[in-house]
Amino acid sequence: MLQELKFQLSTAILTIVTIAAGVSAVINFQQQHKFRLPEDGVVWVDREAGVEALYVKPDGPGAKAGLRDGDRLLKINSLSITQAIDVPQVLVGVGAWNKTEYVLERRGIEFDATVYVGQTPPDRAILYQYLLGAAYLMIGLFVYFRRGSAYKARHFYVFCLVSFIFYSFHYSGKLNAFDQVIYFGNVAAGLLAPTIFLHLCMTFPEPKPWFRRRAAAVPLYVPAAAFFAVWLAV
Repeated sequence: MLQELKFQLSTAILTIVTIAAGVSAVINFQQQHKFRLPEDGVVWVDREAGVEALYVKPDGPGAKAGLRDGDRLLKINSLSITQAIDVPQVLVGVGAWNKTEYVLERRGIEFDATVYVGQTPPDRAILYQYLLGAAYLMIGLFVYFRRGSAYKARHFYVFCLVSFIFYSFHYSGKLNAFDQVIYFGNVAAGLLAPTIFLHLCMTFPEPKPWFRRRAAAVPLYVPAAAFFAVWLAV
């Protein structure tokens, strides 16, 4: 009776988490198509002299405005640019398809350039990752609901669910509350999935003699937890 109650409780919890993850993945997929970060088609890097154009994409907004590799960026719309990270932050405030005024320096001579901000191109590889995540989820659901009471069926489903989250959560760049959940979920799932799979390998079809106690699995999760803690700190 107790085992049946535990199974029903774990199934209810997994069902709630699965629905929440599935709905979040669908919303995130929609946002990937509706929102893309604005960009000027230039890779900006920090140098001793200031923020410098490492690469100007041909036919990009920067190239059309006359920017060249090696140009030093001083201001965007009268806002001083002191580090490369300032550029995307300012462009997000400007928005895509709007006009901006750049102040640059080339060979010691300052000049102005009018740049029409574009958008980052869609990453088609993300679509395949969504498909892969959906495949993980369908396989996990098939196994769990067909043989849910079988040995390690729940463990296998948790691995599939975490893999689904890893492949289906891609932050859009808005970094609002929902986007941050997607961002953190992707990182956490990326660290947990290989650990859960290793745990499954250590206990299936039968646990190793020295791995029969549940406490023996705790050290497997320590590296993932440590990496996540360091990542959060950084």
